[in-house]
Amino acid sequence: MSVRNRIGRLFGYPYLAVRYRPHFRIAFAVHPLILKLIEDNADGDTRRASLAEWHRAERPVLSVLRGTTSLLRIDGPRQCIGNEAFAMGSLIESPGVTAHLDPVETLQLEGRVRVAIEQEILRWISEHDLQSRPPVEASVDRDIADPKAIRRMLDWVERDRWTEEQSYVG
Repeated sequence: MSVRNRIGRLFGYPYLAVRYRPHFRIAFAVHPLILKLIEDNADGDTRRASLAEWHRAERPVLSVLRGTTSLLRIDGPRQCIGNEAFAMGSLIESPGVTAHLDPVETLQLEGRVRVAIEQEILRWISEHDLQSRPPVEASVDRDIADPKAIRRMLDWVERDRWTEEQSYVG
């Protein structure tokens, strides 16, 4: 038994060697994701939690859209038929409702939800005059951005947070 396994057993958790043999084309894309999934930190925890819906779904999950108490899970794979890219179906969960939608119903609801999201994003841009700001890089320097984000959260919680506008439903 290796020293690493002995130490792991002492502390109650063995290290596992996980081997997989994907095609090179697949390994090139998947291996970096696997390394991110197995990180033993908050980032790894968050990535694994984001995949939780995959365990409940029989089909591959294309997206999960959550409201305050409701969920819309869109299941794939997408099928291109005519000019449309249909999902295979979807699941709606809301208090008192669990329903599976067929591909056509999913296409219709997904379109409505995406329009609502787009409208809300544009409303936010307008309300906060984001168009007057200079464009920024999409990537962030986490060494700078993460501590700044945590300070912002702490500041917001410490002061009377109800002084800011709380209405985000129009």
